Amino acid sequence: MSPKKQEYVVGIDLGGTKIYAAVVDHKGRILGVGRKRTKAELGFETTVERMAVSVKEAVAEAGVDYDEVIAVGVGSPGPLDLKRGTIIETPNLGWKDAPLKASLKNLLKRPVAIDNDGNVGLLGEFAYGAGHGCRDMVGLFIGTGIGGGVIINGKLLHGFNENAGELGHMILNPEGPMCGCGTRGCLEAFASRLAIEREIRAAVAGGAAAAIFDNVEKPDAPLRSKRLSEAFAAGDAAVVAAVEKSARYVGYGVASLLNIFNPEVVVIGGGVVEAIGEPYVRLVKQTASQNVFKIALRNVRIVAAELKDDSAVLGAAMLAWQKAYK
Repeated sequence: MSPKKQEYVVGIDLGGTKIYAAVVDHKGRILGVGRKRTKAELGFETTVERMAVSVKEAVAEAGVDYDEVIAVGVGSPGPLDLKRGTIIETPNLGWKDAPLKASLKNLLKRPVAIDNDGNVGLLGEFAYGAGHGCRDMVGLFIGTGIGGGVIINGKLLHGFNENAGELGHMILNPEGPMCGCGTRGCLEAFASRLAIEREIRAAVAGGAAAAIFDNVEKPDAPLRSKRLSEAFAAGDAAVVAAVEKSARYVGYGVASLLNIFNPEVVVIGGGVVEAIGEPYVRLVKQTASQNVFKIALRNVRIVAAELKDDSAVLGAAMLAWQKAYK
Protein backbone atom coordinates (compact mmCIF):
# COMPACT_ATOMS: atom_id res chain seq x y z
CA MET A 1 0.00 0.00 0.00
CA SER A 2 1.52 3.33 -1.07
CA PRO A 3 1.92 6.05 1.59
CA LYS A 4 -0.75 8.75 1.70
CA LYS A 5 0.19 11.83 -0.33
CA GLN A 6 0.92 14.94 1.70
CA GLU A 7 -1.47 17.86 1.19
CA TYR A 8 -0.77 21.57 1.45
CA VAL A 9 -2.49 24.80 0.50
CA VAL A 10 -1.22 28.25 -0.38
CA GLY A 11 -2.59 31.44 1.16
CA ILE A 12 -2.03 34.77 -0.60
CA ASP A 13 -2.33 38.23 0.91
CA LEU A 14 -2.81 40.71 -1.95
CA GLY A 15 -2.11 44.18 -0.57
CA GLY A 16 -1.87 47.67 -1.95
CA THR A 17 1.93 47.56 -1.88
CA LYS A 18 2.93 43.90 -1.54
CA ILE A 19 2.02 40.32 -2.38
CA TYR A 20 2.70 37.71 0.31
CA ALA A 21 2.20 34.00 -0.41
CA ALA A 22 2.71 31.12 2.04
CA VAL A 23 2.55 27.33 1.88
CA VAL A 24 0.54 26.07 4.87
CA ASP A 25 -0.01 22.60 6.26
CA HIS A 26 -3.02 21.10 8.05
CA LYS A 27 -1.80 22.40 11.42
CA GLY A 28 -1.59 26.00 10.24
CA ARG A 29 2.20 25.98 10.03
CA ILE A 30 3.84 28.17 7.40
CA LEU A 31 6.45 26.11 5.58
CA GLY A 32 7.63 28.53 2.90
CA VAL A 33 6.92 32.05 1.70
CA GLY A 34 7.19 34.22 -1.41
CA ARG A 35 6.98 38.00 -1.55
CA LYS A 36 6.74 40.55 -4.35
CA ARG A 37 5.80 44.19 -4.74
CA THR A 38 2.26 44.45 -6.05
CA LYS A 39 3.08 46.97 -8.80
CA ALA A 40 -0.62 47.55 -9.52
CA GLU A 41 0.32 50.47 -11.74
CA LEU A 42 1.60 47.96 -14.31
CA GLY A 43 -1.89 46.52 -14.71
CA PHE A 44 -4.01 43.68 -13.36
CA GLU A 45 -2.50 40.94 -15.53
CA THR A 46 1.03 41.81 -14.43
CA THR A 47 0.05 41.70 -10.77
CA VAL A 48 -1.61 38.29 -11.17
CA GLU A 49 1.55 37.00 -12.82
CA ARG A 50 3.56 38.30 -9.85
CA MET A 51 1.13 36.50 -7.52
CA ALA A 52 1.76 33.25 -9.40
CA VAL A 53 5.53 33.75 -9.16
CA SER A 54 5.18 34.36 -5.41
CA VAL A 55 3.31 31.07 -5.07
CA LYS A 56 6.01 29.16 -6.95
CA GLU A 57 8.70 30.78 -4.77
CA ALA A 58 6.81 29.80 -1.61
CA VAL A 59 6.47 26.20 -2.79
CA ALA A 60 10.19 26.06 -3.61
CA GLU A 61 11.16 27.44 -0.19
CA ALA A 62 8.83 24.98 1.52
CA GLY A 63 10.56 22.11 -0.25
CA VAL A 64 7.28 20.45 -1.21
CA ASP A 65 6.14 19.07 -4.54
CA TYR A 66 3.75 21.38 -6.37
CA ASP A 67 1.54 18.34 -7.00
CA GLU A 68 0.92 18.27 -3.23
CA VAL A 69 -0.61 21.77 -3.29
CA ILE A 70 -4.36 21.15 -3.55
CA ALA A 71 -5.87 24.65 -3.43
CA VAL A 72 -5.11 28.37 -3.18
CA GLY A 73 -6.87 31.03 -1.12
CA VAL A 74 -6.57 34.80 -1.64
CA GLY A 75 -7.34 37.78 0.54
CA SER A 76 -7.98 40.73 -1.79
CA PRO A 77 -8.99 44.35 -1.37
CA GLY A 78 -12.65 44.78 -2.27
CA PRO A 79 -15.50 45.08 -2.86
CA LEU A 80 -15.65 41.63 -4.45
CA ASP A 81 -18.17 39.54 -6.34
CA LEU A 82 -17.62 36.22 -4.59
CA LYS A 83 -19.87 34.23 -6.92
CA ARG A 84 -17.98 35.34 -10.04
CA GLY A 85 -14.63 35.58 -8.27
CA THR A 86 -14.00 39.14 -9.42
CA ILE A 87 -12.79 42.36 -7.89
CA ILE A 88 -15.67 44.80 -8.43
CA GLU A 89 -13.39 47.72 -7.72
CA THR A 90 -10.47 48.47 -5.46
CA PRO A 91 -9.50 52.10 -4.87
CA ASN A 92 -5.95 51.38 -3.72
CA LEU A 93 -5.14 49.22 -6.77
CA GLY A 94 -7.16 51.06 -9.38
CA TRP A 95 -8.90 48.02 -10.90
CA LYS A 96 -12.53 47.40 -11.83
CA ASP A 97 -14.24 44.14 -12.81
CA ALA A 98 -10.95 42.25 -12.50
CA PRO A 99 -11.34 38.44 -12.88
CA LEU A 100 -8.98 37.52 -10.05
CA LYS A 101 -10.18 33.97 -9.38
CA ALA A 102 -10.25 32.82 -13.01
CA SER A 103 -6.95 34.47 -13.91
CA LEU A 104 -5.08 32.96 -10.99
CA LYS A 105 -6.67 29.54 -11.51
CA ASN A 106 -5.55 29.64 -15.14
CA LEU A 107 -1.95 30.31 -14.13
CA LEU A 108 -1.72 27.98 -11.14
CA LYS A 109 -3.97 25.12 -12.34
CA ARG A 110 -5.48 24.76 -8.88
CA PRO A 111 -8.87 25.53 -7.30
CA VAL A 112 -8.89 29.13 -6.05
CA ALA A 113 -11.04 30.76 -3.36
CA ILE A 114 -11.10 34.51 -2.75
CA ASP A 115 -12.49 36.76 -0.04
CA ASN A 116 -12.03 40.28 1.22
CA ASP A 117 -8.59 40.88 2.75
CA GLY A 118 -10.12 42.13 5.98
CA ASN A 119 -12.22 38.97 6.23
CA VAL A 120 -9.28 36.64 5.74
CA GLY A 121 -7.12 38.60 8.19
CA LEU A 122 -9.86 38.23 10.76
CA LEU A 123 -10.29 34.55 9.91
CA GLY A 124 -6.60 33.93 10.53
CA GLU A 125 -6.71 35.63 13.94
CA PHE A 126 -9.94 33.79 14.77
CA ALA A 127 -8.46 30.38 14.03
CA TYR A 128 -4.84 30.77 15.15
CA GLY A 129 -4.34 34.10 16.90
CA ALA A 130 -5.91 36.69 19.19
CA GLY A 131 -9.46 35.41 18.75
CA HIS A 132 -8.79 31.72 19.19
CA GLY A 133 -11.63 30.17 21.18
CA CYS A 134 -14.12 33.02 20.84
CA ARG A 135 -17.35 32.98 18.79
CA ASP A 136 -18.04 36.67 18.10
CA MET A 137 -15.25 38.88 16.85
CA VAL A 138 -14.56 42.09 14.94
CA GLY A 139 -11.27 43.11 13.32
CA LEU A 140 -9.75 46.26 11.87
CA PHE A 141 -6.47 46.15 9.93
CA ILE A 142 -4.74 49.49 9.41
CA GLY A 143 -2.36 49.53 6.47
CA THR A 144 -2.29 51.29 3.10
CA GLY A 145 -6.07 51.30 3.50
CA ILE A 146 -8.22 49.88 6.28
CA GLY A 147 -9.71 46.41 6.03
CA GLY A 148 -12.03 44.77 8.46
CA GLY A 149 -14.37 41.91 9.12
CA VAL A 150 -17.03 40.51 11.41
CA ILE A 151 -17.46 36.96 12.73
CA ILE A 152 -20.78 36.08 14.37
CA ASN A 153 -21.32 32.74 16.06
CA GLY A 154 -18.15 31.40 14.48
CA LYS A 155 -18.93 32.41 10.89
CA LEU A 156 -17.80 35.29 8.70
CA LEU A 157 -20.55 37.80 8.07
CA HIS A 158 -20.89 38.27 4.30
CA GLY A 159 -24.28 39.94 4.09
CA PHE A 160 -26.96 39.96 1.40
CA ASN A 161 -24.63 41.02 -1.43
CA GLU A 162 -21.61 39.24 0.10
CA ASN A 163 -19.73 42.46 0.83
CA ALA A 164 -20.36 42.99 4.52
CA GLY A 165 -17.34 43.92 6.59
CA GLU A 166 -16.07 47.00 4.70
CA LEU A 167 -15.45 48.55 8.09
CA GLY A 168 -12.84 50.97 6.80
CA HIS A 169 -15.58 52.75 4.89
CA MET A 170 -17.91 53.60 7.75
CA ILE A 171 -18.45 57.36 7.43
CA LEU A 172 -17.33 59.26 10.51
CA ASN A 173 -17.70 62.76 9.08
CA PRO A 174 -19.44 63.46 5.75
CA GLU A 175 -17.44 66.68 5.46
CA GLY A 176 -14.14 64.95 6.16
CA PRO A 177 -11.25 64.19 3.79
CA MET A 178 -11.86 62.43 0.49
CA CYS A 179 -11.38 58.67 0.62
CA GLY A 180 -9.98 56.59 -2.22
CA CYS A 181 -13.45 55.02 -2.58
CA GLY A 182 -14.86 58.38 -3.69
CA THR A 183 -16.72 59.21 -0.48
CA ARG A 184 -15.77 61.79 2.13
CA GLY A 185 -15.01 61.10 5.75
CA CYS A 186 -14.53 57.31 5.81
CA LEU A 187 -12.53 55.83 8.67
CA GLU A 188 -9.90 54.90 6.07
CA ALA A 189 -9.58 58.55 5.02
CA PHE A 190 -8.84 59.51 8.64
CA ALA A 191 -6.72 56.64 9.89
CA SER A 192 -4.91 54.60 7.20
CA ARG A 193 -1.18 54.84 6.59
CA LEU A 194 -1.92 57.04 3.58
CA ALA A 195 -4.02 59.29 5.82
CA ILE A 196 -1.20 59.49 8.38
CA GLU A 197 1.22 60.44 5.63
CA ARG A 198 -1.18 63.10 4.34
CA GLU A 199 -1.42 64.61 7.83
CA ILE A 200 2.35 64.72 8.22
CA ARG A 201 2.89 66.35 4.83
CA ALA A 202 0.12 68.86 5.50
CA ALA A 203 1.77 69.77 8.81
CA VAL A 204 5.13 70.27 7.07
CA ALA A 205 3.49 72.38 4.36
CA GLY A 206 2.06 74.52 7.16
CA GLY A 207 5.51 75.13 8.61
CA ALA A 208 5.87 72.31 11.13
CA ALA A 209 9.21 70.56 11.49
CA ALA A 210 9.31 66.83 10.74
CA ALA A 211 12.58 65.00 11.24
CA ILE A 212 11.17 62.02 9.36
CA PHE A 213 12.17 63.77 6.14
CA ASP A 214 15.74 64.50 7.25
CA ASN A 215 18.51 62.73 5.33
CA VAL A 216 16.06 61.15 2.91
CA GLU A 217 17.05 60.82 -0.75
CA LYS A 218 13.46 61.03 -2.05
CA PRO A 219 11.27 63.13 0.28
CA ASP A 220 8.27 62.49 -1.99
CA ALA A 221 8.55 58.70 -1.68
CA PRO A 222 5.78 56.98 0.34
CA LEU A 223 6.36 56.84 4.09
CA ARG A 224 6.66 53.19 5.03
CA SER A 225 5.53 51.87 8.40
CA LYS A 226 9.10 51.26 9.58
CA ARG A 227 10.02 54.93 9.10
CA LEU A 228 6.83 55.97 10.87
CA SER A 229 7.71 53.69 13.77
CA GLU A 230 11.22 55.09 14.11
CA ALA A 231 10.03 58.70 13.90
CA PHE A 232 7.21 58.04 16.38
CA ALA A 233 9.60 56.43 18.87
CA ALA A 234 11.96 59.40 18.48
CA GLY A 235 9.14 61.81 19.36
CA ASP A 236 8.92 63.53 15.97
CA ALA A 237 6.04 65.89 16.82
CA ALA A 238 4.32 65.90 13.41
CA VAL A 239 4.48 62.11 13.23
CA VAL A 240 3.25 61.62 16.79
CA ALA A 241 0.29 63.94 16.18
CA ALA A 242 -0.67 62.16 12.94
CA VAL A 243 -0.35 58.66 14.41
CA GLU A 244 -2.34 59.59 17.51
CA LYS A 245 -5.07 61.11 15.34
CA SER A 246 -5.25 57.83 13.42
CA ALA A 247 -5.56 55.81 16.64
CA ARG A 248 -8.29 58.08 18.00
CA TYR A 249 -10.36 57.72 14.85
CA VAL A 250 -9.92 53.96 14.94
CA GLY A 251 -11.12 54.16 18.54
CA TYR A 252 -14.27 55.98 17.41
CA GLY A 253 -14.82 53.28 14.82
CA VAL A 254 -14.33 50.54 17.42
CA ALA A 255 -16.87 52.20 19.72
CA SER A 256 -19.47 52.09 16.93
CA LEU A 257 -18.67 48.46 16.17
CA LEU A 258 -19.00 47.53 19.85
CA ASN A 259 -22.41 49.14 20.02
CA ILE A 260 -23.57 47.45 16.80
CA PHE A 261 -22.13 43.93 17.09
CA ASN A 262 -21.21 43.50 20.78
CA PRO A 263 -18.29 41.12 20.00
CA GLU A 264 -16.25 39.26 22.58
CA VAL A 265 -12.96 40.28 20.94
CA VAL A 266 -11.91 43.27 18.84
CA VAL A 267 -8.58 42.69 17.14
CA ILE A 268 -6.53 45.61 15.78
CA GLY A 269 -3.83 44.76 13.26
CA GLY A 270 -2.13 45.78 10.04
CA GLY A 271 1.20 47.37 9.21
CA VAL A 272 0.64 50.58 11.14
CA VAL A 273 -0.31 48.74 14.36
CA GLU A 274 2.61 46.35 14.00
CA ALA A 275 4.99 49.28 13.56
CA ILE A 276 3.74 51.51 16.38
CA GLY A 277 2.75 48.75 18.80
CA GLU A 278 1.14 49.10 22.20
CA PRO A 279 0.89 52.94 22.27
CA TYR A 280 -1.43 52.76 19.26
CA VAL A 281 -3.64 50.00 20.67
CA ARG A 282 -3.75 51.73 24.07
CA LEU A 283 -5.11 54.93 22.53
CA VAL A 284 -7.67 52.95 20.51
CA LYS A 285 -8.88 51.29 23.73
CA GLN A 286 -9.02 54.58 25.61
CA THR A 287 -10.99 56.35 22.89
CA ALA A 288 -13.38 53.43 22.38
CA SER A 289 -14.09 53.08 26.10
CA GLN A 290 -15.02 56.77 26.34
CA ASN A 291 -17.49 56.60 23.46
CA VAL A 292 -19.44 53.37 23.89
CA PHE A 293 -22.36 52.01 25.91
CA LYS A 294 -20.78 50.44 28.97
CA ILE A 295 -22.73 47.21 28.58
CA ALA A 296 -21.24 46.78 25.08
CA LEU A 297 -17.74 46.99 26.59
CA ARG A 298 -18.25 44.62 29.52
CA ASN A 299 -15.66 41.80 29.47
CA VAL A 300 -14.71 42.65 25.88
CA ARG A 301 -11.06 42.34 24.87
CA ILE A 302 -9.59 44.95 22.52
CA VAL A 303 -6.23 43.52 21.53
CA ALA A 304 -3.46 43.73 18.98
CA ALA A 305 -3.36 41.06 16.31
CA GLU A 306 -1.04 38.24 17.32
CA LEU A 307 -0.17 36.85 13.90
CA LYS A 308 1.05 40.18 12.53
CA ASP A 309 1.96 39.83 8.85
CA ASP A 310 0.73 36.22 8.80
CA SER A 311 -2.92 36.77 9.75
CA ALA A 312 -4.15 37.25 6.18
CA VAL A 313 -2.15 34.41 4.60
CA LEU A 314 -3.30 31.99 7.31
CA GLY A 315 -6.89 33.13 6.86
CA ALA A 316 -6.51 32.74 3.10
CA ALA A 317 -5.11 29.26 3.71
CA MET A 318 -8.27 28.41 5.65
CA LEU A 319 -10.29 29.50 2.62
CA ALA A 320 -8.20 27.15 0.52
CA TRP A 321 -8.78 24.20 2.84
CA GLN A 322 -12.51 24.91 2.76
CA LYS A 323 -12.37 25.06 -1.05
CA ALA A 324 -10.45 21.82 -1.29
CA TYR A 325 -12.90 19.85 0.86
CA LYS A 326 -16.13 21.55 -0.23
